[in-house]
Amino acid sequence: MAAVGLLIGGCGFGPSQLSAAAFVNGSEISLEQVHGQLLTVLAKEGPQARAQLEAGHQLDDISRKILTVRIRHQLLDIAARRAGVTVDQARVNRLITEVGGAEAASKGTIYDANGYRQRAKDQVLMAALGRAALRSSAVTVDYTTADTRTAAKQRVQELSQAGSKAARQSIDADVRAGKDAELGKRIVAADDPIFATTPAFGVAEGTVVAFQLEDTQPWVIMVVKNRTTKGVQPSEHAPQIDQIDPAVLEAIGLRQLALVGEDGGVRLNPRYGVWDPVSLQVVSDENETGGFVAPLRVTAST
Repeated sequence: MAAVGLLIGGCGFGPSQLSAAAFVNGSEISLEQVHGQLLTVLAKEGPQARAQLEAGHQLDDISRKILTVRIRHQLLDIAARRAGVTVDQARVNRLITEVGGAEAASKGTIYDANGYRQRAKDQVLMAALGRAALRSSAVTVDYTTADTRTAAKQRVQELSQAGSKAARQSIDADVRAGKDAELGKRIVAADDPIFATTPAFGVAEGTVVAFQLEDTQPWVIMVVKNRTTKGVQPSEHAPQIDQIDPAVLEAIGLRQLALVGEDGGVRLNPRYGVWDPVSLQVVSDENETGGFVAPLRVTAST
């Protein structure tokens, strides 16, 4: 488990559950499913590729990627049903045709032809989920910044333990000191689709989250004060939804899965590492996560 208060998935496995690779909302993904897909990939790519992967100690990484895809698929199924979003099969067919067919496109990937078709279906569904979220989402945050990963982690812990009122006072002190910080910033997803792909749009109200917009930029630490999912009016400068890159819509859709994971829970067999609720993927250990997330402590003065 990560340091106090930080949410990392990976604990809660007893001896009777060690045949499972993960549980998503109580539903099991078995070790056999993950290992079977790994063997299929290795057979598809041939002995030379297998030897290279083994020599580079990459088989564990591939297993984590396979498990990540399976976890995301289950989260997506739940999120899409909740949002009333369905797959446009014609879009799926076009997507597969554009890449030369599922069998050709699957070469060099963790998918076989059937797996690639499912991937295409999930891509289209994820983009549809993102399109729906873009029309209706906004967050209000207090934010500050930190220069290093270590400092960002420490600040998340401090703010989460402080509670809402003290956390606001702490960030206000940063504002007064002239740091890159702000109170009560409202961000409408439709006005800033790129920012809607960030973890700020994938956590519940009363959550502290830290992440980098880019690897070379400072860490952003946000306290999500309010999250709106309906009745949001974009500004006149908001881009037309049909002009937004489908990859951006897909990334917005992916961000919605974090809320499902938080509600239903993702429990990971420790042999694979930990589930990162920020990057929404399986990583080898907590030092590889895409950021940090923790709930605000409820206090008498909150």
